[in-house]
Amino acid sequence: MSKYLDKSLYSDEEYRLLSDFLLSHFRNKPKTEKNYSYDFNIYKKYIHKSILDVDSSDCASFINNTDKAYPSVQAPATIERIYSQLHRLYEYLLEQRKVKRNPFYEIKKPAVNRNISKDKVLSFEEAEALLEAAKKLNLRDCAMLQVLFTTGLKIKDFISLNWNNIICDSNGELGIYIQKQHKPYYNKLHPDVIHTLLQYRKQLGKSQTIAGNEIDPMFMNAKGEGISQNWVRLVIKDVCIKAGIRAHSPSSLRSSLGAFMLTFGTSPEEVSEVMGYSDAFLTTRLPIVLPKRADYLHFNIKGLSTFQKEDEESH
Repeated sequence: MSKYLDKSLYSDEEYRLLSDFLLSHFRNKPKTEKNYSYDFNIYKKYIHKSILDVDSSDCASFINNTDKAYPSVQAPATIERIYSQLHRLYEYLLEQRKVKRNPFYEIKKPAVNRNISKDKVLSFEEAEALLEAAKKLNLRDCAMLQVLFTTGLKIKDFISLNWNNIICDSNGELGIYIQKQHKPYYNKLHPDVIHTLLQYRKQLGKSQTIAGNEIDPMFMNAKGEGISQNWVRLVIKDVCIKAGIRAHSPSSLRSSLGAFMLTFGTSPEEVSEVMGYSDAFLTTRLPIVLPKRADYLHFNIKGLSTFQKEDEESH
């Protein structure tokens, strides 16, 4: 039985069904099980009846009044998640023949705008200022910013980087390789970034040749441990202040890379590959950022430096 459900709220049958659902779907995912259980408890308190006896009006009332059901106001994306969780539960109950119909069939799923607005990505001027300001940081933080900004890595993947994640591909070029569950991630490193990384390695007393068995973290704190997500955010905050630009987050840097690539004609499929998206359609969330002048990518964002060369040749 699930330890996260409030047993006092449910009948024996409800408790058994909910526990079976949670354990069959999330046996090895305790955090997800806990989140689902919390929402189920809130839902049960709100409807004041058996979960097997509700109709679409009960469910609609809950979805439309989450601000009353929960201790605090829920964000639109959270309400969408709650809807999806309950919809999934009733699909399970339908399969078990405990309900005749999924009551959420008749309720429109809450719409959430996932498009990334232009204010969530850096302008070309800001990107230029940020990378210039990064050069004034210590070597570790400078290398960290350059790698993060030019690879488009998610922060959770970035802080998990080890030195052996840098490999030499069949063309003799260095890149970041991460073995993921569904498909591997590979992205080339720009020569300027490699140069900074080698300087950082020299400072650490490491060889200029990166061995395949170097499993120690690429970026470490003073204790010799891998850096945290919070530390990365603090470094980004600091460099934004030094650059004299508005504050940005790791996700802003990631989205900016994708937006820059689309702006300069990189195909959605290639952007999807670089960003690690599950589907190229997700690139439609990114804004197209129009440059004020054609040479704003002189800092050579990965994959886009050819634009400047073509522009120079056309003159």
